[in-house]
Amino acid sequence: MSLTEDRLLFSKIAGGDETAFRLLYHRYNAVLLGSVTKLLKSGTAAEEVLQEVFLKVWLVRHTLGDIENPGGWMYTLASNYSLSVLRKHARERNRQDDVAEDIPDNEDVSAGIYARELQELIKHAVEKLPASRREVFILNTQDGKSRKEIAEALDISEHTVKNQLVTARKFIREYLEKQTGTRLPILLIILLSRFF
Repeated sequence: MSLTEDRLLFSKIAGGDETAFRLLYHRYNAVLLGSVTKLLKSGTAAEEVLQEVFLKVWLVRHTLGDIENPGGWMYTLASNYSLSVLRKHARERNRQDDVAEDIPDNEDVSAGIYARELQELIKHAVEKLPASRREVFILNTQDGKSRKEIAEALDISEHTVKNQLVTARKFIREYLEKQTGTRLPILLIILLSRFF
């Protein structure tokens, strides 16, 4: 991963390039997931932190062109979110003892709240899908099944599965855009769909 390539990706994402965003995700997700899982000792918590990291990247994309070291910035962002989770757990453990609370960074909290709100909106959008389309979408995003596996499980063609997924994602994206005024990359919608 070269610094120049990362800067170029950040510059493209700053201009709203979803392909560059997808490349950044594939470049950093596995590496960050390993570090965050080690820190939080929970794969599920780590995946949720990374959802928030990539959501934050997209939400502040207009500032990305000014970042000198994208890799370092991504690691710092992931660390900050992880520390917020650890502080939250510590506060929950210490609440009965009335120990003074270490308040996490407001930005981390607000992004976490926004991620949960988006998940709720996605949940509502998914509920509005026709039953067969909803089933295909859930099998794909939450159960992690491939198009081929879904086709076999539901006894339909892979082509039908593909069409159902494309239509479902388009509907959810438009629903979110209408509700929030923000256009989210499909990749983010898929990530946020894993835990609602």
